[in-house]
Amino acid sequence: MFEAERPRVERLLATNDEFRRLYEKHEALNEEVDNLSGHYATEQIQLENLKKQKLLIKDQLAGILRVQC
Repeated sequence: MFEAERPRVERLLATNDEFRRLYEKHEALNEEVDNLSGHYATEQIQLENLKKQKLLIKDQLAGILRVQC
């Protein structure tokens, strides 16, 4: 995630608690999505909700990156 911004991401992970918290949450959600992929029925609804949460967090991370120029 944010490969083109890797140096800035690393700096923010080291210095910005909010960014680090969101980044870690995004990584945890990403792992849950990976684990649920391929399952059906109820898991599909849960999977879609996790993906939405990930996108929301990714948008928040991008917002912090924009402000921290």
